[in-house]
Amino acid sequence: MTLTWRLAEKNDEAALINLWRDSVRATHDFLSETDQTTIEKNLPHYFEHVQLKVWQEENQLIGFSGTAEHSLEMLFLSPEYFGRGYGNQILQQLMEDDGITKIDVNEDNPRALRFYQKNGFKVASRSPLDDDGRPYPILHLEKA
Repeated sequence: MTLTWRLAEKNDEAALINLWRDSVRATHDFLSETDQTTIEKNLPHYFEHVQLKVWQEENQLIGFSGTAEHSLEMLFLSPEYFGRGYGNQILQQLMEDDGITKIDVNEDNPRALRFYQKNGFKVASRSPLDDDGRPYPILHLEKA
């Protein structure tokens, strides 16, 4: 498994949004259809506020990540790559290269919470609403 990354470009946007949609449908069953549509429309704006990396293996799109300072703001994989070690490899590289020490995760996404806890993160605090004021509690994780 030779995973590489490159910085995202504007022409990657459609592919990243499609990957996000597939990933969210597989993992975020708690999101209402309306909220999912709203978030999807806002993705280009969110992308502008992070260092957006495209993760590939032999030019095959695996996923993408977005970081800001020492915080992982987004990490999404194509569902066909779930459970195959790619997420671990990406997270380890982001911790090493970008000094990631903080991650926010939806409380209603226990699979993601377990993934981050397995990688050494612990819940530091909780917010009852997401960053846009929607009723999706957020767990704020920090590297233990």
